[in-house]
Amino acid sequence: MVKVIETNLSMVDDQIHDFQSRVIEVSSWEDFRNEFLENVSVTRKASVGSMFGITIPHGAVIENLEYSDNTLKCDIYSYSDVHTKKICYLIQ
Repeated sequence: MVKVIETNLSMVDDQIHDFQSRVIEVSSWEDFRNEFLENVSVTRKASVGSMFGITIPHGAVIENLEYSDNTLKCDIYSYSDVHTKKICYLIQ
């Protein structure tokens, strides 16, 4: 298991409207990255604090996906056209 900082930026008219971050545990960075490549929704609880939720909302569209060995970022458009920028960082 590895830990990832997952940050969601709620966007309105290309401006940050709200944001939240949590630390989650995932089996591996590669598995986590593949969830985005394959658009797989996984419910997770934060490993620090009590935040929980779905990493990728069901039926969401993922655009502008970029990743490296320790970072991942993308734009997610959910069912009601809600735009979220997601930024993730592997804690080493």
